[in-house]
Amino acid sequence: MNQSFYIGAQGAMNQQTKLNVVSNNIANVNTVGFKPEYSVFSDLIYAQTRNSLNDTNIKTGSGSKVDQIKTNMTAMPYQTTGQEHDYAVQGDGYFMLKDPVSGEITYTRDGRFSLAKTTDKFYLVNVDGKRVLNMDQAEISYDVKPASYPSEEAEEEEDDTEELQEGEHDPHAIGIYTFANTSSLKPIGDNVFSATAANGTPILLEKAKVISGSLEQSGTDFALEMTKMMEAQRAYSYALKMVQTSDEVESTINSLR
Repeated sequence: MNQSFYIGAQGAMNQQTKLNVVSNNIANVNTVGFKPEYSVFSDLIYAQTRNSLNDTNIKTGSGSKVDQIKTNMTAMPYQTTGQEHDYAVQGDGYFMLKDPVSGEITYTRDGRFSLAKTTDKFYLVNVDGKRVLNMDQAEISYDVKPASYPSEEAEEEEDDTEELQEGEHDPHAIGIYTFANTSSLKPIGDNVFSATAANGTPILLEKAKVISGSLEQSGTDFALEMTKMMEAQRAYSYALKMVQTSDEVESTINSLR
């Protein structure tokens, strides 16, 4: 009876965690480049049952827990904004960012960039002031503020006049990177991710297409998240009912004389 009480209580806590994840997804339904999260459940409580025949321990599962909270990294369609500093990645890959203070490297699909002036240069930065890196993992900077970002035609003209050596990249070309394992990217807030040891080293996608004047839409499916919310709310109420029933049975047993 005590086990049923704790299983119900743990189940309610699990559904509360699921509700928190779903609520965060819904809150970011209009956030540029947002990647929704989802909860993964697994067995929790294991009672050690002794087998009298061969004297070995057998694990029997009861109850569950939120084992992991994973992120759905599926690329979403992009929407044209007409803003020259907006960028969207077509297909897989991430923008690489560098914190100018700590030097921390992070990744994002949010391409809302702008030019920020320092004492001597203009840097391409995101909404939090982190600097965007190019295809050589160097900060994209300009000695003089450009009138506008070059169009595809202008880029072709530059290619005709300025020849790059083999293996060299345009220092102003935004770098797009990926990993052999993208499922372990860790969300750290503000719509950015940090790489872990499980991801491996970043891989440059030299043929990745960056769409200027566009932004990737949020990955949140509002209808799906509302369905998950209703499921979690019902499961939460059932778990609490289990706790209530267990408590009533215990009270009845204790009142017997």
